[in-house]
Amino acid sequence: MDIYQAYGILGLQYGASPSLVKSTYHRLCRELHPDTPGTTEADHERYLQVVSAYELIVRASMMSSPVPQGRIIGKPVAHGSRTGGRVLGKSTASVHPGTAESIADSRKFEKQMQQSRDERRIKEAEELKKRQKDLANQREKEKQILNEIRMIRLAHIIHEVLAEDTKKKEGI
Repeated sequence: MDIYQAYGILGLQYGASPSLVKSTYHRLCRELHPDTPGTTEADHERYLQVVSAYELIVRASMMSSPVPQGRIIGKPVAHGSRTGGRVLGKSTASVHPGTAESIADSRKFEKQMQQSRDERRIKEAEELKKRQKDLANQREKEKQILNEIRMIRLAHIIHEVLAEDTKKKEGI
């Protein structure tokens, strides 16, 4: 993916302001994050694209920026041959795609997503078994009711036949 595609994935024009890039990224993350109710597997794929695109844009802007972005406190930030001030939290080098920490975070995230999907499948399977059991019980009750109706009809038929036989005997 090149920088132009990255902006396109975020739905922005190349060279959009950093604040617009950041706000768009956060909005898309809220909408597409796998933990958001109603998201699909396609949304998860789009979410991963948005994250990669944002990281590429941030990395490109850091390479062209002489001063590191962020508040000046925390761990040192390395920029190629230069080192800037300190940035709050983790060093920004650790958020670059391809670094060991980034790969470990991606694997951890994928593992959590797979675990979440597995838990959801198990829950859905349990709900399906419960519904199947409820339907089987309902069918059994309906069968009993139909058998009772048949028995009542048979009793009425027998009663009518006996009544006719009694009338015939009395009339003969």
